[in-house]
Amino acid sequence: MGCGHSHHVGYHPKLLGRSESGKARPASESEGPKLESFVVIRVLRADLLRSFDAYGKMDPFAVVEWHQEGTRKEIARTRIDWNADMHPHWDHTCRGQPFKMAGNTMVEFQVMEGNVIGRPSFCGAAKISIGDLAPEPTSEVGTATGPVLKLELKLASGPTCEPEVTGHVFVQALMVQTTVLGRGKTPGLSRVDEGLFEGPIERLGVSGGSAAFFKLHLKPGSGRARDYFIGKDLSHAEDEVTFYEEALALKRQPGVAGLGPLLSYTLEYAGVLTNTEETSAGEKKTELLVMRNLRCGSSKHRFLDIKIGQKTAQAGWQGKSRVAALRQSMVDGITNSSCEGFRLEGFDGRPPALESMDPLLDLGMTGNAKMAKKALRVMLQRMPAAEMLLHWLDLHQEPSDVPNEKLKLQLCTTEVAEIVCHEAVRSLCGLAVACRRSPVPQKWIGSSVGLGFDSGSLPQRKGGEEEVRKSTLVCIFDWGRSELNTMNKHMQLSEKDQLDRGEFWRYYMGGIDRLAWEAARAYQHRFSCSKWSLLTFKVCDFDSMSENDFIGRLCVPVEETPETCADLNSKDGNHVVGDYGWRGSATLTYSITWRPFPQPSRMKGAWRVHLIRAQHLPRQDKMQLRTTSDPMCEITACAADPKGLLCLRQVSSVKVRHLDPEWGETFDLPVANVEDSHLQEALEGAASGLGSCGDVFLAEKIPTWIREQILPQGMHGRSSSRWSWSENNLDNEALDRALDTWKARLDLASATVSPSSGARCREAPVAEHGQMAAPGEKHKIMTEERRTGAIEAAVLSELDARSHKAGSAEEPNLVAVGAEDAIPVLSPPVMIERKGIHQSCWELSGCAACIPST
Repeated sequence: MGCGHSHHVGYHPKLLGRSESGKARPASESEGPKLESFVVIRVLRADLLRSFDAYGKMDPFAVVEWHQEGTRKEIARTRIDWNADMHPHWDHTCRGQPFKMAGNTMVEFQVMEGNVIGRPSFCGAAKISIGDLAPEPTSEVGTATGPVLKLELKLASGPTCEPEVTGHVFVQALMVQTTVLGRGKTPGLSRVDEGLFEGPIERLGVSGGSAAFFKLHLKPGSGRARDYFIGKDLSHAEDEVTFYEEALALKRQPGVAGLGPLLSYTLEYAGVLTNTEETSAGEKKTELLVMRNLRCGSSKHRFLDIKIGQKTAQAGWQGKSRVAALRQSMVDGITNSSCEGFRLEGFDGRPPALESMDPLLDLGMTGNAKMAKKALRVMLQRMPAAEMLLHWLDLHQEPSDVPNEKLKLQLCTTEVAEIVCHEAVRSLCGLAVACRRSPVPQKWIGSSVGLGFDSGSLPQRKGGEEEVRKSTLVCIFDWGRSELNTMNKHMQLSEKDQLDRGEFWRYYMGGIDRLAWEAARAYQHRFSCSKWSLLTFKVCDFDSMSENDFIGRLCVPVEETPETCADLNSKDGNHVVGDYGWRGSATLTYSITWRPFPQPSRMKGAWRVHLIRAQHLPRQDKMQLRTTSDPMCEITACAADPKGLLCLRQVSSVKVRHLDPEWGETFDLPVANVEDSHLQEALEGAASGLGSCGDVFLAEKIPTWIREQILPQGMHGRSSSRWSWSENNLDNEALDRALDTWKARLDLASATVSPSSGARCREAPVAEHGQMAAPGEKHKIMTEERRTGAIEAAVLSELDARSHKAGSAEEPNLVAVGAEDAIPVLSPPVMIERKGIHQSCWELSGCAACIPST
């Protein structure tokens, strides 16, 4: 292998070939470092064709063996995927192996079925040469990610019998080019010149943790905004400074040790600043971590602090005690971390609708600020992703919307929300792909993902899209319990420690994958509809400690409607009455208008739903010995789509202790242009080929009467969270299958080396378990041109393989996975005929005759 030479310009003295005094170090230390090549293999999943267990479900695991120069050694053993049966998912990263150009190195993947009693059962093996598995090494430092390969698992039945194909295993290889520069060394502190900032510094307070933040002001002439940086007290952030310094040192190295895509999402860090703080006792010197100020340039910053991972603490790790780890594990179990792999720790700039949801309303402790803060944190931690994204994108009350006569000059709230969501989807999907391109697993316990944008103002239409995208932030931070792992560090870890890193990296990747999926689903169901059909108003009594009490609902078509007062109906179709009929029927007043957007807007327009008031509502707080209710309204719009049913839900503010609430709120139902495909653009912007995933984002919520009249039986279930509708019809099996498909397509999109860079033909020896192929026994692996997208290329399709098998004695056993090999998603809901529904309205066209009498 050749040597790479790097040019060190402006680096920290401790990270370069010079001492702090500026004197040159010996030539052995300062000359260009040599490159080392490692192959990192990922065992993703397997699909078995039959069960190898006598009874019950299988518990498969995989063993990876490295065959080189007549010797064989086990390099990895995945975890047991309990009760996975014939479709196990491991997502295991093997220990990196030195790569040599010469030699016929083979890698064998054995799938075993773990038995509680007795030895494991052998399910099949696949063998492939390292030249066919790994991408070709380059002369530069960095990481090249190969395509996902689908290998046949074969089980030898006898010396004269044809081996049985028992399934397929999906694997991927990364070629890592690294250096030995700085191996085993810890970088020192990077000092920031005190003269760049004005003094003295001003304390801002504590945000979440125990470390205080300080306001920093750059002096004129720096070329950046005055408040671009913010300071964090180093005395309470010593557990983070090591991570930031190591990341800064890696960013200054060529290739960033293969972690460049991942570290690009970290906050900008400048170093450590010593400045003067004014206190009651006088001035004192304070050391600060200087990092990017997320609120820079925002008039009102709306920010989500999302803690990633279903397990956010480990006893004995980074000084965590057993008692603290046990307490944290209890928090993980009762919050959204155990459901979706992450939880909401903080929400800055909450919208008025969320502000009106008092978590202590049922207890009557509205004046206790300390207790209200704790209750709010619990409420946020239990909030699922669909709910947190709903409130994050809620701009229907703040800022004030643009009047129609100024639409040609200024963006409206709906357009700003669409651009923000589009940018968040692109960045989160890019983060999910970057995690897969990491050459080694990371142990990032308790770290967070931040989503933010400026919700305080509406920009001008000219240049407004670029301004909104620039203000939209997706970053990863909070490294107090995290370790920055590199290839050099990982190779020195024991097998136990490597498995530990892999376990927590799966937790982290699982949370990122789910968050990216939720963001893409929110965009599809909110901004991808070209024709809304039905609208449902659901009036509820807000309960902070239990499920909201249902009061009544109203279903109407989406069409121009003047101010109308209509009766609310109960679930069984009867009119809702207040105070046992003494006050008359409960009513809801609303109107619907159409608002076109001027060109060149990204959307066609929006239906504006004006929620005016409700009257004569029944009392629901009788258990609290009150004669009132706390009404709120959920507005759900539905429409048919070729890929399934689209549903958009929005919520109003809570009117505390009212039976005749006056809302006066306006909600927008965005309407997209038929020819636009903005979601596909966002996914493709994250990774080439990811844009074909529009069929995996299932609907979040569907009104009950639509479920009963349109969807077939067996497609409904209950939600596990109090923040979700109890009438949710999305069952867990469909959701799990959609998420598995999403993760499989992220794996395919993570390849940086195209499996079809021109028509090419490679040869690889075929070998069954326990038998090496003879030198002359080779088969050709053909790669075809892509036809429908970057992700959908395949070396051999299933039909080509079958036709080849018919004309040849042996079928090829190596296939580059395409989109068709991803886990199939649940088919879209089948529209079935029901009595009382017109033939032309099977697809929710919104015909008024189809609206039930209820």
